Amino acid sequence: MSKDNQDVKIKEPSKSKAKFDNENSKLAKFFGFKKFNTTLKKEIIGGISTLLAMIYILSVEPAILSGSKSVNTGEPNLDGKGVFLATAIIAFSATFTMGMVSNIPVALAPSMGVNAMFTFSVATKGIGYQGALIATMISGVLFCIISISNLRKLLIKALPKSLHVAIGLGIGFFVAYVGISNMGWVSNNGENGFGGVPTAELNSFKDYYPGIILGTLVVFGAIALHFKKFVAPIAIMMLAGFIIAIIFANTLSDYKPIADSFGSAKFDSSKWEYKSMFNGFANNIKSTFTNLGNKLIWTSPTMYISIFVFTILTFFDATGTLTSVMVEINKEEKYERQIPKSAMIIDGSSTILSSIMSISHNAVYAESCVGVSQGARTGFAAIITSIGLLLSIALFPIFQMLPSCVSGAATLFIGIIMIGNITQIEWKKPEISLSAFFIILFMIITYNIAVGIGLGLITYTLGCLATKKAKQVHPIIWVLDIIFIAYFVALAFIQ
Repeated sequence: MSKDNQDVKIKEPSKSKAKFDNENSKLAKFFGFKKFNTTLKKEIIGGISTLLAMIYILSVEPAILSGSKSVNTGEPNLDGKGVFLATAIIAFSATFTMGMVSNIPVALAPSMGVNAMFTFSVATKGIGYQGALIATMISGVLFCIISISNLRKLLIKALPKSLHVAIGLGIGFFVAYVGISNMGWVSNNGENGFGGVPTAELNSFKDYYPGIILGTLVVFGAIALHFKKFVAPIAIMMLAGFIIAIIFANTLSDYKPIADSFGSAKFDSSKWEYKSMFNGFANNIKSTFTNLGNKLIWTSPTMYISIFVFTILTFFDATGTLTSVMVEINKEEKYERQIPKSAMIIDGSSTILSSIMSISHNAVYAESCVGVSQGARTGFAAIITSIGLLLSIALFPIFQMLPSCVSGAATLFIGIIMIGNITQIEWKKPEISLSAFFIILFMIITYNIAVGIGLGLITYTLGCLATKKAKQVHPIIWVLDIIFIAYFVALAFIQ
């Protein structure tokens, strides 16, 4: 051996790093790091990025579902503290399972849009949150059946893409409206002449202007960061808004508009104990199961149309979101990866589990694309995300302090992002444009997602008949029309 060769020292990788990052390690082989052209570092960064992009749900879900009334008059609403714990547990278990079984970098948590429908379009229509949870459970079972049968392909073919997009847009506007309401811009009461539908009442600005201004700044800041391609714009702005709220709440609490806007952010109002969270969790579950046979639930038309709409919504939501994530993954792949059937089954099964734990539908999160953009390609990234969701339970007291104006701003931001696909609708086709218009309009003015979908589908069929395109209406659409007409008749004459 030459002297030069003797002087050369080859730097060996540390044993701990090689153990996990080496392509021959058990971890790398199990998740297929080499096959999917990824590394341990990329997976960890991708998993953390997805976590930061979706962490808002831990504050938004309790904020929305805590407005869900009981089916029995005089009983309390769904407990928000229990909802927080259930959200973290469900998001952890579903995301972890997705990573281990389906091996794709996809996270799951309660669905934005469906949670708003759960509270404002179902629970408030006479069947309470207990009925909404039973409907959620049944729809989860139906979702699993559809996922493993040929019905899946039939449903995808039945609904025109533009109507699928329009439903997403309508839900986006609905979610944005809920966010604006929580920020304080609009009022939700029964004395405004619109049957309790939120209407803009800017005179409330004088009472809550600190929260309204802060929430608005959070939204515009998140939008700016979003267009600058920041990884987690809403998480960054929520943190900034939270810090500002804490400062004002603990220095100017004697000023009523400050106290009304940021009262929850006062340190003395936050109890650093977890007993109330576990009690709320247990009480939510107990209340649901003790009302399984409640006649008020099973005699209401809302119950049955909710099962139907929940199933349709979650199916198309899961299919569309998973397709979007797989498209992002396949941009860097040598071959095209398909949506695993197990992913759809996990999605549906997690919805059944979420209903048992007394929260709304679980769903695949589009924010998973954030992790994919950072290099995530396998289920290990999902496992990293799930661990972060589980650890967040320890931060319950902090989430409890978050003012509604900040969580409302996050809801509004998500609604705005959901509206981004508006150009994908074929507006020049009259049967499509009219249907899309009715879907979006009636979701908002009736404060009911099911009504918007039903009127939109019926309008689409009528539009096709008027333009002599009846042949393009799929038989399944005709069936859906009949179901929705029966629902509207039942609402008018039975309920």
